[in-house]
Amino acid sequence: MDVDHQIRSATVARRFWMLTLLILTLTLISSALAIRYVAMPFFKEYQYSAIKAQADESAAHLNSVLSHHQILISVIAQDPNLVNIALGFDDNTSYVPDVFSALRMPESLSWVTFYDAFNEPLAHHNKRPEERRIFGQQEIDDLLQASQTETDPARLPVLIQSRGDQAFVVLATPVLHQGFVEGILLSGYRLDTLEIFPANDIVKRTYLVRPLSGLLQRGTAEVRALADFRLSVALLPDPLAVQAAGHAVLANSMTAIAIVLIGAFGLFALAGKAVIVGPHRALEAKQAELSELAAIAERASDSISITDLDGRLIWANPSFEKLTGHLVEDVQNMKPAEFLQGPDTDKETQAAIRRAQSACQAIQVEILNYRYGKIPYWINLSISPLKTDTGHHYGFMAISNDITEAREQREAIVTANKEIEHQALHDPLTGLPNRRALDQALKQRAEHLDQPATVVRIDLDHFKYVNDTMGHEAGDFILCEVANILREETKSADLTARVGGDEFVLLLAPGSTSQDGEQLANRMLKRIKLPKYFENKSVRVGASFGVASTFDGLLEFDQLIIGADAALYEAKVTGRNRTHLYSPELHRAVQARRTLARELRRAVARSEFEPYFQPQFDARTHEVVGVETLARWHSPQLGILMPAEFLPVAEQLSLVEDIDNLIFAKALEQIDSLRPLGIEIPKLSVNVTVERIRNDQVYEQICRHRHDGPRIVFEVLESVLVEEQSEMFHFGLDRLREAGVLVEIDDFGSGHASVVGLMQLRPDAMKIDQQLIRPITVDPLAHGILKHIIGMAELMDLQIIAEGVETMEHARILRDIGCHTLQGYAFCKPIPVDELREFILQHEARLSIRALSS
Repeated sequence: MDVDHQIRSATVARRFWMLTLLILTLTLISSALAIRYVAMPFFKEYQYSAIKAQADESAAHLNSVLSHHQILISVIAQDPNLVNIALGFDDNTSYVPDVFSALRMPESLSWVTFYDAFNEPLAHHNKRPEERRIFGQQEIDDLLQASQTETDPARLPVLIQSRGDQAFVVLATPVLHQGFVEGILLSGYRLDTLEIFPANDIVKRTYLVRPLSGLLQRGTAEVRALADFRLSVALLPDPLAVQAAGHAVLANSMTAIAIVLIGAFGLFALAGKAVIVGPHRALEAKQAELSELAAIAERASDSISITDLDGRLIWANPSFEKLTGHLVEDVQNMKPAEFLQGPDTDKETQAAIRRAQSACQAIQVEILNYRYGKIPYWINLSISPLKTDTGHHYGFMAISNDITEAREQREAIVTANKEIEHQALHDPLTGLPNRRALDQALKQRAEHLDQPATVVRIDLDHFKYVNDTMGHEAGDFILCEVANILREETKSADLTARVGGDEFVLLLAPGSTSQDGEQLANRMLKRIKLPKYFENKSVRVGASFGVASTFDGLLEFDQLIIGADAALYEAKVTGRNRTHLYSPELHRAVQARRTLARELRRAVARSEFEPYFQPQFDARTHEVVGVETLARWHSPQLGILMPAEFLPVAEQLSLVEDIDNLIFAKALEQIDSLRPLGIEIPKLSVNVTVERIRNDQVYEQICRHRHDGPRIVFEVLESVLVEEQSEMFHFGLDRLREAGVLVEIDDFGSGHASVVGLMQLRPDAMKIDQQLIRPITVDPLAHGILKHIIGMAELMDLQIIAEGVETMEHARILRDIGCHTLQGYAFCKPIPVDELREFILQHEARLSIRALSS
């Protein structure tokens, strides 16, 4: 019996310990599965969802800050004065710092540098200039190059450098002109990363990084690229905090397992109740784990809610109640859409949520909800399906946060962009589209050339008189009245643009002909000519119209504006207040001017301009006392052209300065070539503009001239006597006089004389206009006026030069009334240097013979 008992006891003991070992094994496996599939995924998902949400918010916030800065600089970049500076039309280097000093710029702006199209700095605005040196020159050059080649990238290039808690960012803003990059505004900012991205329990530190940086390659950060800039936000989770939370979960789980094992072993050992205690202990452990997770959810700042497969609310945390204004017990077992969504909630978004839930798929949307009391607010909503360890779905978890303020800021930026775009495309005074809008319309029309296009160019007549006599407010009133007339007379398909001070352009609807444009122009002209009343005073202006159309077959679309300008010019020169069409005759004239312009450029390059000299004579002895230099164009194709034939085109091409330089240099050289022959020319006169008097190169050329050569005389038109001249003009005039240059007033008496201006300028001589000289032989009034002019000149101790002396009778009268120098066809016409040499030799011989015979 004892043996059987021992055997049975051993068997029972063996079975007991085997059962205990089995229970222990099952308990360890079930606990491991519980931690693996329930607690840890839920905990990790919540932690990383919070990190990702903060990464999205940080990226959006920084993108908003940089976009705000970029928009401010883009508005300034549209200033036409910047384009003129970049193109070299204006060398006002103080304009950029003046603009930024006058504007109310963000405190974070450190410096601004304005570069031209060749990446050369033109101007600086320095608030904290030392921060510019943080970036290397190569970095700056690369950013400028990127901005030149990518005028409209999806994400704008930037530079970034970090120093401790501060980040230094450089943005590049192109300055555009007619679609080309003519300059770059480089702006630097200092950003406080702790202020923009405050640290919290989840994230240890937030960095600003460029793509492919070392921080991004490490893979330890949560990285979000900015929507509009080549820059990313990298959030470094706090590993110690995450690790501590994981250890807490693991410790709690292992404690529960230990309790289960100790309880199960004690019960099995004492009472054999292992099969009861084991499951009970396991259940308690799982409840403890779920309680821990619930505690985490309770403390979360984001709204968290759990719904069943039918979408009915099961559980929600306190943040849900705070966000929605609804108590959980009041809305439990209801669908959130029933009490959170309203009439303005987007139907498509609602449908997308329903489709995702039907397919048990995750979804993230922005949706309009309503708080208790029907107060609307926007949320960022993430819905994820929940499933058991075996993979069966049993509900959904929704995490949301309020983004109303961020969305309002985003919408404000969009609204501001639309307003800026509207301002950029419209004239602020009249409200009409501006030149940029016209250029865009022309560009769009160029893509559809299947129908004729017609342009009407308008320029107001006598508008300057209104401004000068009644003030700019009256001028603005007239511009607005004209703009209203243009609006009322045109169709909705027509584009009416103000492109200058008193200049307008109409791009008529597709299919319009030149006759349509002419009829429209005549209707508008009738209304514009009618008197308008400003402050009970009648104001009258006129208008000249130029009409050009592709319908007539004379112009291509890209030449319409040029053709309308040519027609407008003809309307102006033929009497104003009229409409002129771009006709075949005008087309031939324009083609001739283009040919002349092309040849003129070649002529400058080939130095085809030659000086002609008209001698000047002493009124009493008839000795040669000087020569006036006149320009002639020796064109192989067009022959010899007078200045009146090519100077207007040269002025349009800005070639007058080049021609003057050629003529002056050749004149000095040719007059010096006469010296070895014993021909001494006392004076060499040249016509100059006000700009040449201020020109440093002209002054240097005078200084290089031989001191024993002829005296240089600069003839300036008498219009300078009535025009207010700058300090630079008087400075240039003074230094030319110090260099030995004489100054004469040309064409005195042609209609611009100012005695006060004459006293201020103090010239060395006056050249009387030939319109006063010619009639003195037959008109006593002209004779008397000339005597008074000479008397005034004698009072001011000025030499008198008479041009246009056509007969010896003129010469005798002029000598008798006191003229000092005579010039005209009675003595010699303008001739080249070879003929001048022969003329002077023969003239001196005649004077010698006359002296011997007397």
